[in-house]
Amino acid sequence: MIQRESAIVSTNQDVVPADKIKLTYAVHWSNKDQREGIYNAQGQLVSKGLQQYLDEYTALHPNIEIAIQIIPYTEYADTLQALSDADLAPDIYQIYSPWGVSYVQNGILDNPPQYIKDDVIQNYVSTAGVTIAGNIWGIPTEINDFALLYNKELFKEGGLVDSSGNANYPKTWAELVTMATKLTKRDSAGNISQYGIAFLDEDWQVVDPFLSLLFSNGGRYLSSDLRTSLFNSPAGVAALEAELALFKNGATDINGNFFDFKTGKVAMVIAPPWTKSGFMEAFGDKFDATVGVAPFPPLKKQTTLGYSWFMGVMDKSQYKAEAWEFLKWISTDIQPETGTTRYGDLLANTIGAIPSRKVDFESHKTVLGDSFTGVYVDQMKNAVAEPNVAYSNSIKAALMAEIQAAWVGEKSAAAALTAAAKAVDQLLSSYSR
Repeated sequence: MIQRESAIVSTNQDVVPADKIKLTYAVHWSNKDQREGIYNAQGQLVSKGLQQYLDEYTALHPNIEIAIQIIPYTEYADTLQALSDADLAPDIYQIYSPWGVSYVQNGILDNPPQYIKDDVIQNYVSTAGVTIAGNIWGIPTEINDFALLYNKELFKEGGLVDSSGNANYPKTWAELVTMATKLTKRDSAGNISQYGIAFLDEDWQVVDPFLSLLFSNGGRYLSSDLRTSLFNSPAGVAALEAELALFKNGATDINGNFFDFKTGKVAMVIAPPWTKSGFMEAFGDKFDATVGVAPFPPLKKQTTLGYSWFMGVMDKSQYKAEAWEFLKWISTDIQPETGTTRYGDLLANTIGAIPSRKVDFESHKTVLGDSFTGVYVDQMKNAVAEPNVAYSNSIKAALMAEIQAAWVGEKSAAAALTAAAKAVDQLLSSYSR
């Protein structure tokens, strides 16, 4: 059933200037499908990408041009600040919610018009990720968490099946370690040729799986006042030691590549839902038969890390009103033929993320309830939201470096988390509220 939304009213009037208005829309998407759409084998567009929506809008508004600016995820947090400092800021941004605290401190985000704020309050599943210092700073986009992806065929080949002959995925972390070890293969030189599980040299593949494991062990990331690290508690040390068992047992190493899951060289990965589109493209018509999704395997209690993103307008944009009007159109206007928004369709149908607008969350039941995304949606009730905190990028970088030091055996779990906590606490203490 489609929920009725509160109306959104803009006070901005359409005025056609003498010259075209050129807007820049900065995204972090590395997957071309997310920008250009998904096509079938016959070359027919089956799911729109961002570009199709930009083309639709500019056709309706001939005085406006919108260009996509790609900034890699690993560079986005620093690059957006640098572009603003150099007076080269894009007009429209999309950011990982925790980055917003430092951006607000530094004054690089535009304070949204009241009609945007009113709409966000009334029509979104949660406003937590977009609320900083009591103010709403943009439009929520996606709400995601982490689950386990496993290759059903590799499980069957390894004899990891249940009584019905289906892949018997791990229900606990201890089972994951055992299964990952069994599914690892090596070549004649002793190098891993098939990984039981693989990660990646990025914070969402180093820090976020650890935080999910930490929460499942009853631990906490930071104190409630965001002034002290808590991840180095006994629960945190035990969580990292449990993760290190994968490395000590030879089930993985730092040369593993998360994205090799799509080549059949990795049996398991810990993944957010947006990886769906890339893996669907890689496996083609074998996707459903090959890719299994299961809740994050816990140490004690079923939980996972939850996170969010939001979008808005940069403070140094020359065309703030026009940029907000475009965002209103793509994220709030209900399409009569679908009962959904354009941005909701982009998230659910093309990107594979979970849209946070109520009408989109309720109206994409088919895709949000499928065998892949349905697991993520079901886990939302157990997700622990990552807090919005200043210097979040630097905090995660410090924690990531120490976790990786433990991965390669340079430090024990306790020593690594103690060192990380010292660095993080220094960052937290420098933040004055």
